Amino acid sequence: MNGALLWFLPFTLQGLAMAVDEFGFHRRRAVPRWEWLGHMLDTLVFLGCLVCPLLLPPEPAHVRLYAALAAGSCLLITKDEWVHQRLCSGFEQWLHAVLFILHPVVLMATALLWLSGSGALGELGLPPPVLARSLLLLQGLLVAGFLALQAGFGAGRRQPRPASGINNAFYDELGERWYTARDHPIGLLRAESRLRNGWVLDELKAHFGERSLAILDVACGGGLLANALAQAGHAVTGIDLSQGSLDVARRHDPSASVSYLAQDARMLGFPDGHFDVVCMMDFLEHIEDRDAVIAEAARVLKPGGWLFFHTFNRTPLSWLIGIKGVEWSVKNTPRNLHVYALFLKPSELAELCARHHLAIEETRGVRPRVFTWAFLRLLFTARVSDAFQFEFTRSLRVGYCGRARKAA
Repeated sequence: MNGALLWFLPFTLQGLAMAVDEFGFHRRRAVPRWEWLGHMLDTLVFLGCLVCPLLLPPEPAHVRLYAALAAGSCLLITKDEWVHQRLCSGFEQWLHAVLFILHPVVLMATALLWLSGSGALGELGLPPPVLARSLLLLQGLLVAGFLALQAGFGAGRRQPRPASGINNAFYDELGERWYTARDHPIGLLRAESRLRNGWVLDELKAHFGERSLAILDVACGGGLLANALAQAGHAVTGIDLSQGSLDVARRHDPSASVSYLAQDARMLGFPDGHFDVVCMMDFLEHIEDRDAVIAEAARVLKPGGWLFFHTFNRTPLSWLIGIKGVEWSVKNTPRNLHVYALFLKPSELAELCARHHLAIEETRGVRPRVFTWAFLRLLFTARVSDAFQFEFTRSLRVGYCGRARKAA
């Protein structure tokens, strides 16, 4: 009997480690909602594995099903480690490594206990079938109870977040990294700009020819678009609330002609009908008062003038790619870089524009080009190479850009 009881040592060790992780570390640090849901999913899939030995006889087809569920569970529990490297202490990460080792051991022990009643295993020091089944039932009940505790803990806990829900302060700290950083999401913004800048310039040339236009770049940041427009011969004004970003934009303006000003997009210091074109790239998802911003853009546009925009759709896919994908795959991603609630559906943006006499004439989706070496390097190195590319797509489910015209 003593030898048989050793089979239950992995279950005991796993239970203790999970208790320390859940009731120690998770109670001391802020657990984001996505992480809490992920932990519940891990437990739910593990419980799904236990359903097989509790409800099904150990026939070959059932054993294969269990093996597939167990393999999926072992992979699933590792999904958050790209983000845990920033959120967790060294001891919590070590505890995760212990859990990753114990998880397949426990699943293997569970399978052997399940098979103990078939007589196919011979003498392995297994406990009697009745005791084995009782202990498997106890394990299932404990895991189900643990899942209920996770659900109750997460539902009753309010996570701290900035008053506005969005973190725009990090732009002040970028400095020259606007143009050099590979280990920061700003590298993705540069890659997006290479695609969008060409599109904006082509649209302007196709419609206005070689004429110099008065263009306002709202939330211009480090000047990625404004400087390109100025080099093409346009009279460009760039506004932003980040003085550090404006300083970088000036230093990287080869034309030395862009007027960079610190202004609030909700209260523009320009007369009515002052600009031919207004641009708002990667801006609308960073603010709450979109109505005031669109109203001011429409006010300073000339009749027939154009508004260019780029933002994120509010869909599960945009949450997965635009928020979690960036956090998992790019080093030094700031907390609350994007907030899902601030993502904007195309229909909502169309209503905002229509309210201020702007009619959207074109929209096109934007997505990373995934089947490339640059994309694979990002996944393995967490760095954005200069070869990383975005492309246009007909799907608007993630990011989308477009053009609206003010009524003449």
